[in-house]
This record gives sequence, structure tokens and C-alpha cells, in this order.
Amino acid sequence: MRGLVLVVLLVGMAAPAFAAVDAQELYNKKCKVCHELNGVAGPKAKVGGKLDGVGAKHDEAWFRAYFADPKSKIPDSKMKKINLSPEEWDAMVQFMLQQK
Repeated sequence: MRGLVLVVLLVGMAAPAFAAVDAQELYNKKCKVCHELNGVAGPKAKVGGKLDGVGAKHDEAWFRAYFADPKSKIPDSKMKKINLSPEEWDAMVQFMLQQK
């Protein structure tokens, strides 16, 4: 019985590591401050600009390259490199692709 309890506890503790990344929450936390999306602007949105329709303008490869090094795609970009996990980057790329 103790072994079963231990397994349940360990699985429960590991569950957050396997949870899907909430891209909207990630956007709100990491991106919204400098961007506007769907009419909702962060305090520095004039710096980063609007993201409405960005998914129709670029493909997955472009977003991955841009997120890895913004200046590689837009030389005068003011966006800083952001440290996210691979899972978070995957979620953010898919989120941006949905913005059409």
C-alpha cells in the first residue's frame, strides 16, 4: 500500500511537467507588455506593435528563426531574445500561426 501511495504522489508531482503549455497565458505573461492583439494593448505596445494577422504573413520556420534571433529576420527589431523552454516556443509558434 505504501508503494502505491508513493507512486501516486510521484506521478502527481510530475504532472505539471507534462501539462500542456497555455499559449494565451504565456503571451499575456511574456509578450503582451510590448504588443497589441485583438484590440488589447500592453503598456509598451507602440514599441512592439500589433500582432493581428501575423499568422497569415509568416510561416512556422519564419517564427522559429525570428524567436531565436529577432534581428535575423527584422534587422531593426527592438524585440529582445526571450528565454523559453522548447515546449513554450512550440506553443508560442502555434499561437502566432493562429493569429490570422
